[in-house]
Amino acid sequence: MPRALTNEEQNWVEQTLNAMSLPEKIGQTMQAHAGRLPFKQNDEQALAAYLNKYPVGSFFIGGEVIQKAAGKAGEYREWIELLQKLSRVPLLFSGDLEAGAGSAVRSLTTFPPLPALAAADDEALAYAYGKFTALEGRAAGFTWALAPTVDIVRNWMNPIITTRCLGDDAKRVARLSAAILRGMQDHGMAACAKHFPGDGVDYRDQHIITTINDLSEEEWFGTYGEVSAHLIQAGVMTYMTGHIALPWLEKVPHGEPPVPATVSYPITTQLLRERLGFEGVILSDALDMGGFLAWGDYRKRIVDCFNCGTDVLLWPGVRYFEVMEQALADGSVTIERLDASVRRVLVLKARLGMLRLDPAGRDPLAQELRNDTLPQELDLEARELSRTLGERCVTLVRNRQQLLPLDPLKTKRVLVIMLNKATEGRKFTRMELFVDLLRARGLEVDLLEEFEPLDTLQMWETSGVRWDAAFAPYFMPLHGMMNTARPVGEAAKAIWAMLHAETIRPIGVSFATPYLLRDMPFLDTLVNAYSLHAESVEFTVKALFGEVPFQGVSPVQAEDHS
Repeated sequence: MPRALTNEEQNWVEQTLNAMSLPEKIGQTMQAHAGRLPFKQNDEQALAAYLNKYPVGSFFIGGEVIQKAAGKAGEYREWIELLQKLSRVPLLFSGDLEAGAGSAVRSLTTFPPLPALAAADDEALAYAYGKFTALEGRAAGFTWALAPTVDIVRNWMNPIITTRCLGDDAKRVARLSAAILRGMQDHGMAACAKHFPGDGVDYRDQHIITTINDLSEEEWFGTYGEVSAHLIQAGVMTYMTGHIALPWLEKVPHGEPPVPATVSYPITTQLLRERLGFEGVILSDALDMGGFLAWGDYRKRIVDCFNCGTDVLLWPGVRYFEVMEQALADGSVTIERLDASVRRVLVLKARLGMLRLDPAGRDPLAQELRNDTLPQELDLEARELSRTLGERCVTLVRNRQQLLPLDPLKTKRVLVIMLNKATEGRKFTRMELFVDLLRARGLEVDLLEEFEPLDTLQMWETSGVRWDAAFAPYFMPLHGMMNTARPVGEAAKAIWAMLHAETIRPIGVSFATPYLLRDMPFLDTLVNAYSLHAESVEFTVKALFGEVPFQGVSPVQAEDHS
């Protein structure tokens, strides 16, 4: 469990709470998106005016999980120190640090994603994953990681967490996520387990619609409930609720809309807070998502979200202040309920050492930065961890024809069916790294990049072309409205195209979904690398040629045995 506050910290919490104005109290229960402020980030006068009018308690900063990492650590730190200096009450700064601090800040270390960590299945690596996320993140000014994702992938077509979670086994998810959060919280970063009551059952997307976790009560407690109980016992400081309904608990009449956890008192308070015993801060998922917007008009959504037991609302917009003041005035929200949430937020800030900030907003608990990275020794450790995970995760899922490892002496000319068109308008250049590494070995590489005409491969074969190996590398990104859990468009056409060939025995390589065999059961050879993380790509190529062993173990049931 989290440590008890010292007398000094407890006194600070109560004195700060008692000295707050009503807007300041309201502000502690909302989190603003710093990237959406309507002025330049370094405009001190505008920032001061904003915080005076809207005294928010926390900001989200950095690249979102649905976007790319952005910016430099030093720039974030300077900006955060300015905001801390201008705010009467210390602020918290959160970010999508799901795969290391580098998943939000470009100059920091990005680790292979959670499925890769699950494939390595090593608690010591998981602890280090959390530790260096915290050290790098706090050095840049972050104090709150909106991570780890502790969902369980039970539906292979889920478009949200299939490539962002620790697999399909509840016990492994519990073990590894607990190690991650201990690594974070031992090194000054609040962890946030997400998304209660659990994503991964539905095939739909919370960004568009309220999704459903339709497990029975018994099934839920044997899976998601087991994970939650384990993490609460491990002392997770914060928990994020999702726009996810739980029908066994929150029953609705036939034809009525499902009730997302973000407005559900039975899910948020009775289950998470009371039955499971979580005492920390409950944060909602983003309130601009379709799964929340469908609940009702703005006032209803906001009041229901707060009253269900949410302590901090993520991105409600500055209208929140006016709506909450009106709700307090008409009795829709009580001051006792508000004070309870504000106190929990202040306790979190005390635990993270926010009362230690100096008058200039500097954080004495943060590591120093040198050229936008940690000091050399720590920076090298973080990058070595990234490299180790890149090597440890590569998984040989199927090798029926014993094609792997390839004999480098006999493999001279190869075919690569390039699938860089998974998402219209985006090109994933690290797919080209796979080809570059093959060419660096002196191989002649033929690329199939266009799938019209459909019988291109067959025509090549008819002309006498033969290959010593044929690779079908796939990168199908999830999230951000891409939702390509399955091969679609050109990626689907590629399956059709390769089946027209008669002389190749394709070696599938997945740099995202671990479930490629569900749509390509004919593949006799499949390697899962889980991401386009540069070192994962490097070690994938080395493993294909037998220079390093395949060390990963699939964290999901990759084949359909139903």
